[in-house]
Amino acid sequence: MNSHIIPKFMCQRLFEDAIPRHSIEINSKGKSKKIQDSPKENNILCTSCEKRIEILETYFSKKIIDIHNFSNVKDRIDLETISNEKHLICKNIKPTMFKLFIYSLVWRSSISKLIEFEEYHIDDKVEEELRFFLNDNLKITHKELLENIENDTKYPSYHFCLIKPIVRNKQSRGIFTAFNSGEKAHLLMLIDFAVFFYTDENSIGPTLKFYSNKQNEKVIIAMGGIEKWIDLNRMIVQKMLNKNNR
Repeated sequence: MNSHIIPKFMCQRLFEDAIPRHSIEINSKGKSKKIQDSPKENNILCTSCEKRIEILETYFSKKIIDIHNFSNVKDRIDLETISNEKHLICKNIKPTMFKLFIYSLVWRSSISKLIEFEEYHIDDKVEEELRFFLNDNLKITHKELLENIENDTKYPSYHFCLIKPIVRNKQSRGIFTAFNSGEKAHLLMLIDFAVFFYTDENSIGPTLKFYSNKQNEKVIIAMGGIEKWIDLNRMIVQKMLNKNNR
């Protein structure tokens, strides 16, 4: 009961600085309502699977804090610059473990029947492939999870990229939405992160391909300035409005 589709720690800023604590949800018909929690759904996971995902999310809740505070954890995260574009290399996260976490977000978003995810659906074959990967590698204890996942673990091989704003403040707080940006291209906007997921080689552009985590050697997170991040969020809102007006 009440399984979060996206973990709560990745949605907290939906309600930041709101008194009383709430955010505004706007549906595909333009109607709005107040919400006080991130999307939750019943009967998508059994109790055991819920526990296994909780173990994974507890692990990553701490890693996400490091990512936001990258300048203070230089022993765990490297900041690199190429052609004036900055990105992070997370040395403290196993690439296969990172795939497990991101694929758990993609899979749950795809299978969800909630209105927030009605425009987000990956191919049934890929969805089932991710389900098998999650089921095989999620464990009931933190120790088992860490011992099981190695970089040579067999995993579904798809391009996915994460982008975040360089600075995390009021101006950089993004939107929460999920939709297919193309037939084989899928986007989760999670307030502080944009998660691009591609199910074929030709859907990803050359720029994002550079930041792809399909490779299994390092964990990469691209970063943009606040203006670029705001522009990305505005562009997505406009795209959704244009789609609904057609």
